[in-house]
Amino acid sequence: MPRHVLIKALNRALLGRFLLCGAVLVSLLEILALLEKTTPILNRHLGVRGILTFAFLHLPALSIDILPLAFMVGALFLLTQMTLSSEISALRAAGLSTPALYRLLLPAVLIAGIGGTCAQYWLVPACENALTTWWNRTDPLAGQDGQPEDNILWFRAGPTLVRIGQIAQGGTFLRDVTIYHRDSTGLLTRTEHANTLTFQNGLWHPDGTQDLSLTDDKSFVTVTKGGNIFTIPATPSVIMTLSQTGAAVTPGQISAILHKGAPASLPRATYRMALFSGMILPVEIAVMLLLTLPVIYIPPRAGLRNPLPVYVLAAGMGFVILQGMISALGNAGTLPAPLAVSVGPLLGTLLGLTWLLRMEER
Repeated sequence: MPRHVLIKALNRALLGRFLLCGAVLVSLLEILALLEKTTPILNRHLGVRGILTFAFLHLPALSIDILPLAFMVGALFLLTQMTLSSEISALRAAGLSTPALYRLLLPAVLIAGIGGTCAQYWLVPACENALTTWWNRTDPLAGQDGQPEDNILWFRAGPTLVRIGQIAQGGTFLRDVTIYHRDSTGLLTRTEHANTLTFQNGLWHPDGTQDLSLTDDKSFVTVTKGGNIFTIPATPSVIMTLSQTGAAVTPGQISAILHKGAPASLPRATYRMALFSGMILPVEIAVMLLLTLPVIYIPPRAGLRNPLPVYVLAAGMGFVILQGMISALGNAGTLPAPLAVSVGPLLGTLLGLTWLLRMEER
């Protein structure tokens, strides 16, 4: 059999099982998310269309979250089936070693990894922004006077700090907005306040403005009525992105935040982690495949009574948990982002290689 035929057959089978397992895992997570959101959606009278809208826009983020685990489960199914049907034994008899088998499956790793990276960088931010905007726009109580301010947004743009009390109408209507201007040393120089802001024709139109500024000797505060111009360093789309709990942003937005002082509501370490986690995704998938390879050493006569697939699955889950814990340290700034995203795959690689060498010795 020509080598390219074997590569095509193996990778097609692996990608097929990966997509099947991914669809099952995403469906389960989507059902759990809908159990939480269905009641609020129906209370807003959005009906079935609202449920489908939420599920569709939430789908890319869930898919990226389970991508490495779905690939591992798909590879586990494929390699276990090939081992129990003696296909691995036949390949070994033809001279195919374990490293060679791993190399044959790398095209599927690259396809899944590069596709996941592109989705995390460009598809997920767009869908998460659309979901946040839709959820805010369909809230019938958002922006009403007297509503509790339980979602106050703080963000920075260079040395300037901005506080927004309430966000409504998809970010085009803001209430209780205050801008804190600071000098190069971080000391407060003046503030601008507006009761409400409305975004129309590309400009923010304020109502109830008030300015507070320090005198030249910084000993008194002067209060004056603000004008009709109120410049807030963010558009409605940017505000909805900043209101999210995670860093669902594109590489261009991350670069602008880190190097150009663009608006940001999260620590800089979180944005660095978002950038490097997308780069390391193909490596994580490759490590998952490496951790799956020990199942090819199951004796064909042992069948499914051999506990090795359970051990492999446990190793994959442990790798996911370990990577999540180290990523939390990176998001907090305790570890540098490149180190935080690389420690987990490095430990997983060492575990996988050690495991394979032990199996080879038997």
